[in-house]
Formats: sequence, structure tokens, C-alpha cells
Amino acid sequence: MEMKRANTLMAFEEDIQKRGLIDWLVAHTSFAKPLHRYEGELTLWNDRIFFEGKDKKTKQRYTLEISKKQVENIFHGFDNIFRRGEDRALGISFQPLRIKFKKKDSIVALYLIIEYRRALRTSKNKEWFTELNRWLDSTKN
Repeated sequence: MEMKRANTLMAFEEDIQKRGLIDWLVAHTSFAKPLHRYEGELTLWNDRIFFEGKDKKTKQRYTLEISKKQVENIFHGFDNIFRRGEDRALGISFQPLRIKFKKKDSIVALYLIIEYRRALRTSKNKEWFTELNRWLDSTKN
């Protein structure tokens, strides 16, 4: 059963680590969106998180499904990968949402900016952080 849906900007840890100067400059331009590689829609289901959108670099459709059982942790804020300096407002108006999940034999970090509003440079990440933690703590299906 679908619980929640929202427009989302997304990047993996490696996307942020391998970002180039142009990526950084674009993210620091007025009215530009924060650092991200994928743009689309995130849907929270009872048993999974599903992203469907477009890869900005390849221009291809991109989907990602993460089951509740794969999720290791959820964090709201800046860290040593997605630093304050990655945003032109230095995190005054929003902070990224990080989901770490199991993928095969490794742990993958995914960064989200949900319902981003350009004019105010705000997001719904705090609201989603609360919702995702509630979801994660609920009985697994």
C-alpha cells in the first residue's frame, strides 16, 4: 500500500565524491537545484521505497527499489560526504536526507532532497526523516 509520494532530487555517495567543478558551480548558482544526479519521484510503500526518474548525466530513465529489510539507517543532516559547502546557502535552509542500505555485499549511501523549493531553498526532508523512521520502526512486512 502506498503511504507517501514526493518529487525528489537524489545522488549516491559516489556521485557526490566524483562531482566535477561544473557540478559544484551549477549547485552554487542562484535558483539552481542542489547537487544531485537523479530527478524524479519517491514513493514510500509499506514494505519498500521506490524512486522513478531520470539520470541527468545519461538522460535515461532510472528506477531504484529498496526494501525495508535492506535499510540500515536514516540520517538527516550533513556528513563527511555531503558537506555544508556542497550547498550555496551552507545548509541554512535545508539539510540532505541520507539512507544507507544493503546492496549485495556492501552498504550504499543515498542522499535525497525531497520536495525542494527553489525560491526559498527549502525541502521536506525533516518531515520525511520523521516519517521514514516511523516506517522503519514499524513491523516489517
